[in-house]
Amino acid sequence: MSLPTRPEDLEANLGYAINRLANLGQAAQARRLAASGLSLVLVRTLSVLHIEDGLTINEIAARTFADQSTASRTVEAMVAAGLVERRTPPGDQRRREIVLTAAGRAALVAAWPRMEEHAATLARNIPAADLETCRRVLAAMTANLRSED
Repeated sequence: MSLPTRPEDLEANLGYAINRLANLGQAAQARRLAASGLSLVLVRTLSVLHIEDGLTINEIAARTFADQSTASRTVEAMVAAGLVERRTPPGDQRRREIVLTAAGRAALVAAWPRMEEHAATLARNIPAADLETCRRVLAAMTANLRSED
């Protein structure tokens, strides 16, 4: 392996390309959501709770790609806005779960078109077969990294 010496060498590096896409994608997605007064972490939190309600702050952080303090601050703001509530499950008084409220579900429904616009922009002019290959490859890469944990 040799270090890149030209800009095109760096651009050809797979890890660099994936990081660049992730950073550009998050920035674009955040801009779209900000127009609706929402943050990316907030919408990700609403999304994961819609699918898997009753998560802890640490579980939310892991599923939303946020650090624990960002997830905690986001959930605190969401509680204050009435989008989520905290609950203690009957079987485990130590566990503090976060659950979606009706207002939280409504906010997710209102935000979801921005998420779909973002996905459409990413996929624009790319054949469906290529997108499916991309999904498969990204899933395999994710599995490769998870196997190192």
